[in-house]
Amino acid sequence: MSKEQIDAAKLKAKEKATARRESPLLSELPASNTVEKFSELVDAEVSKYENKSDNQQPIVSIDPNRSALSDNRSEKSDLAIAFEQKLSELQFLVDGTIALDQQRGTSLSINARMKMLGFSNRTTTNLIDKNEPNLELHDLMRQFTRQIVQGKSKDFDASQIILVCGSERSGKTLLSKKLSKFLPTHTAAQNSTLILQNNRVISDPLSGDLNSLFKSNSDANVTSLFRKRQDIVLDGSRLIVDYEGPMDVLNSVIMRLESLEHKPKVSVIYALEVGKSYNAVRQALEIPQIPNLSVALTKMDLLEVSISELSALYDLGRKIQFFSGLKILEDGLDFAKISVVEDFLLNIVEQEGL
Repeated sequence: MSKEQIDAAKLKAKEKATARRESPLLSELPASNTVEKFSELVDAEVSKYENKSDNQQPIVSIDPNRSALSDNRSEKSDLAIAFEQKLSELQFLVDGTIALDQQRGTSLSINARMKMLGFSNRTTTNLIDKNEPNLELHDLMRQFTRQIVQGKSKDFDASQIILVCGSERSGKTLLSKKLSKFLPTHTAAQNSTLILQNNRVISDPLSGDLNSLFKSNSDANVTSLFRKRQDIVLDGSRLIVDYEGPMDVLNSVIMRLESLEHKPKVSVIYALEVGKSYNAVRQALEIPQIPNLSVALTKMDLLEVSISELSALYDLGRKIQFFSGLKILEDGLDFAKISVVEDFLLNIVEQEGL
């Protein structure tokens, strides 16, 4: 940098210093109170603007974009308020529904709750009238179960003839074969020795002269051109009959069997395919009263039994003795158990929130 440039810079610096010293804002202030007076001046200037803003009308923007933005913000604010209001209303409805669900079990009568589950009017009335008035729904389910489940019984075990009947495609033929595998075999005494007698299965309408069908030991197993079926000996073994005759004569068939020379003990199993309506079950089982008749629920591996079906059995005074499912002979059959049916009903009650 040349000497002339340095001199020019010094001259400008002196001129700026002189101008600052001659400034009216600072020249009027004593040096000792400069900071204090400066603060007062700032407060005074601020108060002027505040007073001005208080007396001044709101400034309306003339910028169209800014105005639109302001309107949008106002609209969004209104939408937010409306949304919050609707949200609170929905929350109120949800809370009310939950509260109703929680109270429904106690607010509804036992009668109404049983009908909601699928019990008939007759079942509901009988159960309530025959039990204590203050029983809970769970207690009534247990009482109901004990009225429709027979399960294993000594009378059935002692039966020499078991008639398996049912409608077409009810699974009675398969049930007959399963029973021959499932039920214990009888023993017979021969020459002071106990001989195991296997369960036998036949398919027959049991029509005609039953005395000619059930022969003594000496006449057994004689087959001629004039006989279409082999003679059967009741020698202590159990005979399972897949009944092929009409249901309306079954009662007379049983009476003729019981009048045979050997006086055999007879039990009847009705194969009832599950998955039917209340009326269908009633129609199927509304047959003349047959002693020692119980029900086997069949095809339980394919369909699920309903409460309405169980209610129909209760109204008809029938009891369940077997559960049957699967098409294999060695499995899928068991005696009906009270605990199983009871758990089934109580689970439905819990699932329905009753």
